[in-house]
Amino acid sequence: MTDKKPDRRIQRTRLLLQEALLDLIIEKGYEDITIQDIIDRANIGRSTFYSHYADKEMLLLSNIDQLRDLLKNQSRGYLPPPQSNEVRFGFSMPMLQHIQSHRHIYSAVAGKQSGMVVQYHMKQMLFDLIGEEIGRLLLDNRLSVITRELTLEFVVNTFWSLLTWWMDNKMPCSAEKIDDIFHKLTIHGISGLD
Repeated sequence: MTDKKPDRRIQRTRLLLQEALLDLIIEKGYEDITIQDIIDRANIGRSTFYSHYADKEMLLLSNIDQLRDLLKNQSRGYLPPPQSNEVRFGFSMPMLQHIQSHRHIYSAVAGKQSGMVVQYHMKQMLFDLIGEEIGRLLLDNRLSVITRELTLEFVVNTFWSLLTWWMDNKMPCSAEKIDDIFHKLTIHGISGLD
């Protein structure tokens, strides 16, 4: 039995709602957005909204879930080959490139009080993505000196701090440079090397 593709009307309606939310985040900030704002922007009825999402947070989570899937697919291309001695994360470069391409959305939430819900869910997504990669890295004997939970906390917060600094300073360097800095900080930090 094959997976049935979602109805095109459903896909189109969800896309309209997701785009409306993102546009409104840029204009108003997440906290100030109402369901009425979203349905007005998407030009759909309230009952249609609720047939797809329970509330605006579920709509936000659908956007973040799509981003997670995109990053997981793209991260494979950034992982070093298994026989390589290089140690690196695959998620970081695709995430930084995505942020660079969508800087207006991220600028509207990064480090802002009105974006706390968005930041919370973005960090949860990073915990999921990085958690999968940490498992692979900790299998490497060179990187097993710290517990998995502490390593995950360190890597997520290092990435988030760099990301926030990068956004607050209007991206003064390339995604590639931030990715390089991230790897220098984290790989050295979790390896326990002197």
